[in-house]
Amino acid sequence: MNFSWPRVTTIARREFLATVRRKAFVFTAIGTPAYFAFVMFLSVGPQVKETVKVLESFKSLGVVDSSGLFGTARPTIDSSIRFDENPFSKDVSVQEFRTEVRFFASEAAAESALRALEITQVLVIPADYLETGRLRRYARTSSLFSGADRRAISTWLVQGLVEPRAGTVTAARAARPTADVALYTLDSEGQFELKDDRRELVDLLLPLAFAMLLGMTITVGGQYLLQGVAEEKESRIMESLLCTVSSEELLGGKLIGLGSAGLLLIVLWAAMGLPFVGTAGMVMNLRLPPSLLALVVAYFLLGYLFYASLMTGIGSVASSMREAQQFSVWFTFANFAPLIMLALILSNPGSPLAVGLSLFPVTAGTTMMLRLTASTPTVTGLQLALSLSLLAASAVLALVASARVFRIGLLMYGKTPRLPEILRWARRG
Repeated sequence: MNFSWPRVTTIARREFLATVRRKAFVFTAIGTPAYFAFVMFLSVGPQVKETVKVLESFKSLGVVDSSGLFGTARPTIDSSIRFDENPFSKDVSVQEFRTEVRFFASEAAAESALRALEITQVLVIPADYLETGRLRRYARTSSLFSGADRRAISTWLVQGLVEPRAGTVTAARAARPTADVALYTLDSEGQFELKDDRRELVDLLLPLAFAMLLGMTITVGGQYLLQGVAEEKESRIMESLLCTVSSEELLGGKLIGLGSAGLLLIVLWAAMGLPFVGTAGMVMNLRLPPSLLALVVAYFLLGYLFYASLMTGIGSVASSMREAQQFSVWFTFANFAPLIMLALILSNPGSPLAVGLSLFPVTAGTTMMLRLTASTPTVTGLQLALSLSLLAASAVLALVASARVFRIGLLMYGKTPRLPEILRWARRG
């Protein structure tokens, strides 16, 4: 049977339409961005709320001063939190808190007041505090994720030590010497830019978003292909299909059709994230060069071809859908492995680890997205060309080997071939 492109396009159109019409596809297209937005909201918002909760409940501090150093210390502790209602808005709000300080003659009296809920915490200052720096603090409860109350006490201690000797202004500056420091770092164009909390959030979320976008679409497209091949083989639909088309035409049609569905996912997710990226871009003066978007598409196409070829081979040799999914989980994990090392890659995108993962075909796409969108990208033209070349060569080899395994494995039922058999099919066809 001669290879026919019209038959390939017919299969591709059928696979594409059958995939995008599934409820699971619609749910994935809409539900996945909503899920990650919800997770980010839950992970960022409670941190600020926990700090506010700790300072709001820190109404009074009982002090037992055996050192005599804090007799003229302030009777209140004034604290404040600067935070953004919207991390990607220029509006910054300041919330202020006040804690009353009560002095007690003995530790027993202070503890009694704490148990009677008259004060929130107790601070015991030993006589040798100036020499040893040792303190004891008592509280009814403790927050695992916030040290705001400890920082407030630290500020009060510094002011109490410095203010009698150096004055109010010097004491305030000594208590918070870097409260309003502005850090400027070099960007990808060699210009200094302000590195504030919002910018740090963008520097974390932008690489993560691009890597997740690429990894999810490659994985979803490959899983659709795996599921289609395994289900059709298990239900013996393949036998009917191979009566009218060749195995090469069937493979080509599935790759094109399901690859188009994966590309559609990228477009839909990018469209949903456009308002978010646009707002962040205006606030942060964020610039995404067109070459980056071109590289996203290139890594998707090559990564999808490589990953989908592996999934096709697995689906064609597995005896059931359950067995195929058990084999594929290792490749899925490898695709997202760079995200486990997110902190290492973003903090040093030019390290041997980051460079090695961006050259290794299985992890090249997600790692290179992290490196290209990092706040200090260090990707050279040679590394980029080598990464794409290795991924393209691996994709072609995987496609050729998968086509040979696909041709033989489709009509095998009852048992899963052993690894030596699969390797022999991949070599000889």
